[in-house]
Amino acid sequence: MISRIASVVAVRTMTANSAPAPFKASGMIEFEITDLKVAREEVARPEAVIAIERLMPGFWEEQRRPATATDRALSGRGIDWMLSLPPESRPKALCEHFPRIANHLAERWSDLANTRLALMRLLADERGQRKGFSLQIEQEIGRLAAHVQSVLDQAPTEPAAL
Repeated sequence: MISRIASVVAVRTMTANSAPAPFKASGMIEFEITDLKVAREEVARPEAVIAIERLMPGFWEEQRRPATATDRALSGRGIDWMLSLPPESRPKALCEHFPRIANHLAERWSDLANTRLALMRLLADERGQRKGFSLQIEQEIGRLAAHVQSVLDQAPTEPAAL
């Protein structure tokens, strides 16, 4: 057992100093070394405390990934995506005011079922205390969701495997 742990640590040490390698299923589980005391304290925290922390100002901003250039402007993929949509479904105001969201939708457009879920989550405030979108943007998201639904409805279905 100790030799297995030593080999895992050696592999992690060797790969930490080099460029990331592509994923290869090896049977080993990647892990992050964590202080056991800190982990136990985190697991023991009451749900009420966690819920209150999520309501505190600034909590969600700290959880968000660092800003990138595509958060401030529509990417090439985002422009192509918008132009591929029927004119009545194009979310012009969303792209102008929230390019990060439009780029996110464009990147995931090939999976329409998850795109539909993402659009519904944009319209529903699950976290609380969101400012919300303007009526114009909400309507654009609604039209886009209707377009996704119509495409999904027209898609051929595969028969169930026996």
